[in-house]
Amino acid sequence: MRVTRLTRPFCVLVLCMTVGCTTVPRKYLSEAVPNLTFSTLAAAPQLYHSRLVVLGAVIVREELREGGLWLHVKNRPLNKDYRPQLPPSPYDPEAGSYWIVVENPQTLPNSYRHWGDMTIVGRVIGQGPDNEPLLKMVYVRGWGVTSTHNGVWEHVVDMNYVPSMPAAVRGELGQQ
Repeated sequence: MRVTRLTRPFCVLVLCMTVGCTTVPRKYLSEAVPNLTFSTLAAAPQLYHSRLVVLGAVIVREELREGGLWLHVKNRPLNKDYRPQLPPSPYDPEAGSYWIVVENPQTLPNSYRHWGDMTIVGRVIGQGPDNEPLLKMVYVRGWGVTSTHNGVWEHVVDMNYVPSMPAAVRGELGQQ
């Protein structure tokens, strides 16, 4: 009887640690293009327009553009656990760079500038400067030099506060 009382909390703890410590939530992995490499995306980004992708990155520089934060990043290939790794060489096709747009940069954790590696979930929205792939960031898991800099960010839209326009008004505006 005593073993059963201890087993249940232990199993719950293990389950919470397993689910809570995943690098990328399953809801994104199930929607993302499976097994996509950076070199494949970079060769034909238009084929993945509006698709969700998972890539590794390290921030090279940031710019404020068009009301959002644009991060220029170098790709870091992901291992089987979706952790970024250094490419085999700086000249490897997986060592390229791409752009990430963060629509609401004020919501990023303050530690994001200390992230040495990031796992990015983003939606392909086109090509940025130098024809590099351009992604809108949906989710990111960042690893800092120390664990105090680690962080997670997710683009959340509260459907209760999304402005909508009634069909009658849209029709009137379209007729003008």
